[in-house]
Amino acid sequence: MHPAFAQSTKGPVFYWNIDGVVGLNGLNKSDDVLFVQWSFYKMAQWHPASKIWPTLRNVGVNGNCTGRADDPLVDAIKTVEAVFSADMDGRVTPMTNSAKFVVHGIKYVYLIMVINIALRQLYPAQYPRLDLIPEFIWRIKDAVVYPFLQDG
Repeated sequence: MHPAFAQSTKGPVFYWNIDGVVGLNGLNKSDDVLFVQWSFYKMAQWHPASKIWPTLRNVGVNGNCTGRADDPLVDAIKTVEAVFSADMDGRVTPMTNSAKFVVHGIKYVYLIMVINIALRQLYPAQYPRLDLIPEFIWRIKDAVVYPFLQDG
């Protein structure tokens, strides 16, 4: 996972991106999987996700995803997609190049942006410093802290 910026009507927007596809037949890199699992765990506290709380709470946060259709994370991704995303492919896909997104509307193109919006709304004082959010997953600390370190 890594920091990134997307263009919006109000200028650049910081977000956390993943390095490869997480979920069905995805790369399922451990750090990316941990980030998505932890984000779903945190999203279970987000009011717009209230219809899907049970699915989000059952994912677990262990960094493992088989990439098969019967994996609990793939099931959770599909459930989140049914509520927030235009695609229903069981995958969280990284945004690439000069990605743009729309925040006015019901459906979001990239699930990774829904994850970031949820974290930003849940923890406005801490986001984008994920390491300051309660119950942070310390195994990905290096990835989320280095953008905020000052030189020298």
